[in-house]
Amino acid sequence: MLKWIKGSNSEHPLVDEGSARKLIAALPPFDPYKSLEELCYWLDTLGSADDIKLPRLLEIIDLIDLAAKNHQHKLSQDYLGGSARLPKFQEIRIWNTIFSFWRQLSDTYQMCLTRLEAYANGRGALKGQMPMVVARALRALALQLKWQLLRYGPVEQRVWEQMGRLYACAEEREFAATPVVVYPGTLGESTVQREFLKGVMLTISSTDSLLPVKLEIAERIVAQFSRFFAMNRQPAKGCHYYFDLSTGKVPARMMSHLHMTPGLRFFGPGGAAPELQTLVATVQAKGALPPEIDLGGTFEPEVVLETLRHLSRYWAPMPPARTEERRACVSRISVVHDFDEIVSTVSGESQELLFDSAVEAWTVENESEGGYGALMPETGSDWLRVGSLLGIRLEEGAAWGVGIVRRLSAYDHRQRYVGIQVLTKGATVVKLAPISAMADPELESALLLPSTASNTKGVTEMNLLLKPGAFSLRKSMEMHAYEHRYLLVPHKLIEGGRDFDMARFRLLQGAP
Repeated sequence: MLKWIKGSNSEHPLVDEGSARKLIAALPPFDPYKSLEELCYWLDTLGSADDIKLPRLLEIIDLIDLAAKNHQHKLSQDYLGGSARLPKFQEIRIWNTIFSFWRQLSDTYQMCLTRLEAYANGRGALKGQMPMVVARALRALALQLKWQLLRYGPVEQRVWEQMGRLYACAEEREFAATPVVVYPGTLGESTVQREFLKGVMLTISSTDSLLPVKLEIAERIVAQFSRFFAMNRQPAKGCHYYFDLSTGKVPARMMSHLHMTPGLRFFGPGGAAPELQTLVATVQAKGALPPEIDLGGTFEPEVVLETLRHLSRYWAPMPPARTEERRACVSRISVVHDFDEIVSTVSGESQELLFDSAVEAWTVENESEGGYGALMPETGSDWLRVGSLLGIRLEEGAAWGVGIVRRLSAYDHRQRYVGIQVLTKGATVVKLAPISAMADPELESALLLPSTASNTKGVTEMNLLLKPGAFSLRKSMEMHAYEHRYLLVPHKLIEGGRDFDMARFRLLQGAP
């Protein structure tokens, strides 16, 4: 905590230390929404409190910043832990509450920096606080960046402009690489350069193909490995990305012909790439993370390993090669979402009335053997996320297929780019009933994917798309299809999402 002697004629409610602590203590401990909203309000009031002396102003912000930690952590866990099942209104409320706090916090620290710069030449004690203030402002900006990436939206240009300006300030005053205690605690020491690199390295890690829980893991890994990252004014080994401090443009991978400007900085994983490969090998061998790697929570080892492999690919000197050739094309596809709507459409039960239809029209700009790259309007796309299940029909096509959103990015606020993996270009609706059910059980609809095959023991297997949460390894099913009944024994859950369970079953016998 900051420890300065105070004194002010301001009438602001927080200028008195006792009153400030009482207000903080009165925050509802079990209502993180209200607590964060109130703390955000008090940060906002400081913007016009010019009569609060700067040392006390920094103390107040520090008090609010630390008081918010538990509340934002609780909401973050709710968002990430329940994102597959959260009601949309609750998901939006959590996102807005957390994002608003980080934005207000970064704005307030930057306001303090402006005042610090005015005083720095004549007040040594205040000048010594500049690295901490800049580092905290950058961390709050990086968290805004993270939360915008969690919604697969474009990162606001303002974020890049402010990050560039803050880092340029640190370079100019020669404290960019100076160790600083950003926050109290064992993991609180960092540098301004590391805080800047955390944001840009997360951005270049192709998070548009990561589910929220994997993006959370990626952000934690980036923070853990930030001490190995490298940054230079000239291209260098381990620095195969660049950012212009003066333009506010998104960081990008190095190009062969790049016009050099004073604001260009070249950065990359540096020594983190081989360290990450060692970690991947360790997790593969032991099935768990080493104790020195702190992800801030408990995650499935396979999910962690998949995320580590993803980061390793994008931190490599050469970008990952595409597994399938993409062909440019211009066509249209009809799209429906939501499991029940997809089943209804595939089965032909949906009438698709033009004045009351769930069908959307998207523009395909490239295709491959395994899927499409399509553009869709940003309006009304709140339901869309990586892992969303889609019903798809080509323009003028007769059959509905099924696909999954694997990549989602937005370069502006008008349209989004969607990478779609096509599971099948024609699906069949079947009916399922649990074997353990009583007579005349209610039949559930499922989608049979054309994946029937025999394993090495000669047992026939098939993949089905079920309602989300419907799969259980302890629940055998009877499938009604093609005027026959089949006994299915659950084998494995291939993938589970907000919209569906994709599972593999073994076909043991037919039933009359």
